[in-house]
Amino acid sequence: MNLNLPSEVNDFVKGLVAQGRYSSEEDAIVEGIKLLMGREQLRGEIKKGVEQLDAGEFYDEETVFNEINAEIDKVEAEQQGS
Repeated sequence: MNLNLPSEVNDFVKGLVAQGRYSSEEDAIVEGIKLLMGREQLRGEIKKGVEQLDAGEFYDEETVFNEINAEIDKVEAEQQGS
């Protein structure tokens, strides 16, 4: 894949390499793409959550904290029994 980057992006990437932040321009670009992939995945998860909320699929905080505290109590009891 050949890319033609805008000059300000190209200069930025070259600067990162010159500073020693990345060993090559390709490494810097790959890191940027990985960040973009993570952002897109997060967008998908947020969309899914919004759709669940819109459909009335949610738990109130009291229920969530009660379940978490019960799990913590269970783990602590198991550790004391060991």
